[in-house]
Amino acid sequence: MEDERGVLRGSYIWGRSVHNTRIERMWYDVTHGFSQKWKQFFTDLEVQHGLNPQIPAHIWLLHHLFLHHINNDAQEWAEAWNSHTLNIRGERNRSPRDMFLFSMLQDGPRGIKHRTQPLDEHVDNPEIYGIDWDVADDTTLMSHLLEENPQEWKERNPFAPGLDTLSHVPCDAPNCPLTPEQVAVLDERLAAIVDVCTRSMHVRRLVWKSAMEICDELYG
Repeated sequence: MEDERGVLRGSYIWGRSVHNTRIERMWYDVTHGFSQKWKQFFTDLEVQHGLNPQIPAHIWLLHHLFLHHINNDAQEWAEAWNSHTLNIRGERNRSPRDMFLFSMLQDGPRGIKHRTQPLDEHVDNPEIYGIDWDVADDTTLMSHLLEENPQEWKERNPFAPGLDTLSHVPCDAPNCPLTPEQVAVLDERLAAIVDVCTRSMHVRRLVWKSAMEICDELYG
């Protein structure tokens, strides 16, 4: 953003995630909307059903079995969120989609590649730019921030304002441990014994257990 629009313009919010509490509000909604069930599901697989997150083959199998289901859940949640009504202080209530489309009609198409030179704007206090004070005063949302972002705070110094670092979560896809022929056998045998298209988390546990048994046989 600073490369495109210049420095000292407030185009990018540096520092702790508490300085971008609007996205923290959305992250809270995402967690409780659909991602919490997947976190609990993977924890249950690890505790009860043999998942070892340190083994790349296990991570590959998770991706193969469930990644498209997670993406579908994310798309459905995004569609619902974009259509829900926001309470906007001082304005009429509107959905995110309505706000986006109306802005496109009012201001024209926008984007990094299609914007003209941005107008000069002065940010009075970059230190508080982007803070949603309603969120900052919400103990539930801020507790979620602290729980999900422990790296933001110095554990041994309760007076520290937090670390000015950017979070990094490496998500390199693991290599497939099976041959294409073995993957085809896995998919065919799995579809014959369990509903691989199910949305039931209980049945998805059976999908995982059955897939693990089949993979073990393929290597045995």
